[in-house]
Amino acid sequence: MRKIITSLLSIIFLTIGFAGSSFASSSEETNLIPIMTSNTSPSGIASASSAWSNDHQPYSAFDRKPNDTGWSTITDSKTGWIAYEFENPVVVNKYVLTPRVSNMEYKRESPKDWTFEGWDGVSWVVLDTQKNITNWSQDEKKEFSFSNETKYKKYRLNITSNNGYVVLTLGAFEMYNALPVTPAPDPTPTPDPEQPTGDRAILVVTMDTGLEKEFDLSMKEINSFISWYEAKQAGSGTASYAIDKHNNNKGPFSNRKDYVIFNKILTFEVSEYSTK
Repeated sequence: MRKIITSLLSIIFLTIGFAGSSFASSSEETNLIPIMTSNTSPSGIASASSAWSNDHQPYSAFDRKPNDTGWSTITDSKTGWIAYEFENPVVVNKYVLTPRVSNMEYKRESPKDWTFEGWDGVSWVVLDTQKNITNWSQDEKKEFSFSNETKYKKYRLNITSNNGYVVLTLGAFEMYNALPVTPAPDPTPTPDPEQPTGDRAILVVTMDTGLEKEFDLSMKEINSFISWYEAKQAGSGTASYAIDKHNNNKGPFSNRKDYVIFNKILTFEVSEYSTK
């Protein structure tokens, strides 16, 4: 028995390359506080409840120098606050703290309990509260995010307890307006293939080898097959007939057809049914 199967597989790859400048992602977060070189330069105002010396001024927490002395309160002051006032009101919904690295007691002198607050012109508004933060590590940043859509001109970290040392210190203090994370959409489920409706039939073609081929076809397709068979039997028409395999189509093919040869067909059977 000869079986002729024709398949059409067309894959076109189109690659277009562009060369140009590289741009940062729009979602990249930027510290809203500039690199401070003094408590008032280059802009804004850095302030604190106290400062241990000229080398421990509040701006030292905003100078982007991780290995310097940072900000420190005066001796025997385990509480205090450090603030930054912007030139114009901004939204802050995330802040980052880093302990200083210049003292071996950095864990004990780092903040333990605090609130992050915004100044509304009359009073301080608590935006975030943290308790019992003890696991500080040198050069490790701690990020704290919260919900806030209100612009404040001045923000502060109001520390009510450190981890037991005689002074309270902070290596770096950063503020951000973090973009909300957009959750990835749930993948659209692949719809079930549409079920055939209307008058249909099962066509069973028995080849002269005894092989049976079964096809689920519409009555239009059945009648087309019968017309071909009868025409060929009368002496006209093509030697083969292509039957669409429909749901039996597997693989990356646009379609698959089973070609049956007239003089190899022993018999065929049509069993009609109807669907709604």
